[in-house]
Amino acid sequence: MFFLAAALPVLFWTGAPNTAPTLQQAGIDHIAVPAFQADPWKNVSGISVESADLDKTVKLPSPGVQLHMSQASASRVPWVNSNGWRFMRQPSARFSYDVKGNTAALAAAEAFCFGANAVIQSDASGLASLSSMLKFLSTLEGRPGPALTDVGFVDNGSSTDAEVMNLMVRDNLLFSIVRTPNPNLTLNVQIGSKEYPTQEATNPDTMEHKIRANLGDARRLVRIYGASVVVVHVTGEQGKVRLHLLNYGSGQGTRVGAFRVRILGHYSKGQLHSFDNTNDQLADYSPESDATEFTVPGLKAYAVVDLSQ
Repeated sequence: MFFLAAALPVLFWTGAPNTAPTLQQAGIDHIAVPAFQADPWKNVSGISVESADLDKTVKLPSPGVQLHMSQASASRVPWVNSNGWRFMRQPSARFSYDVKGNTAALAAAEAFCFGANAVIQSDASGLASLSSMLKFLSTLEGRPGPALTDVGFVDNGSSTDAEVMNLMVRDNLLFSIVRTPNPNLTLNVQIGSKEYPTQEATNPDTMEHKIRANLGDARRLVRIYGASVVVVHVTGEQGKVRLHLLNYGSGQGTRVGAFRVRILGHYSKGQLHSFDNTNDQLADYSPESDATEFTVPGLKAYAVVDLSQ
């Protein structure tokens, strides 16, 4: 299963050492720079430096939300743009973002959430939000265990597979990329097989709905109610689970109101760590014999929920 130790993303900075006060004012104390600038920066106190070559990184589109017209009605529905499937497809790669404003914080949270190695370019408006997110991420203890998933997806590297995986991430169908079907998982999917014909996958939305139906909502590890732009990623080990919750509308400044979460398994304790407000707590916590439910009071950008038995 896809798993990397969580590491903090890094600001990629092309400014000369005399721009250090700008970084220090924003609260940035670690940066990545082009190799030829590394030595001059080493003489600047208060800022640690590493070198990075953007040409050797996988360049990512900005995470966020777009509004698409619904096929069922005249209303517009949110479309989540997540890089989660890209991280899963290339777990050992180094990635780079070029984002602005609040999206810089979202990008940092996304990379951390999925355990990706990433550098982030941003403008002046993004430095403060990025710095705040990095400070929050640094307070979180290491993520427990590997990614927990329901579906094994045999990825052949095609653009069709990419589209299906993108929709699965968006709709919180937890999956891991496997080389061959994994009998330990609830469901295995291979586009081009008898069950999942390539022709059906030419409409990724139809294929994603078929996968969801075959999995069955009752067997899904995690379900979220009342938040269409929140993506969940789950890691864990015996008796301990962490839910990463990302609000992809936060790049546009959209805060999600209270929403309900259901996870399979009995967890007697739950603790919320929110970027929004350190005083936020889970509400209506209900640990049953086969599942645990609770309400997250709201989500501006990113939060984790640590559960234990």
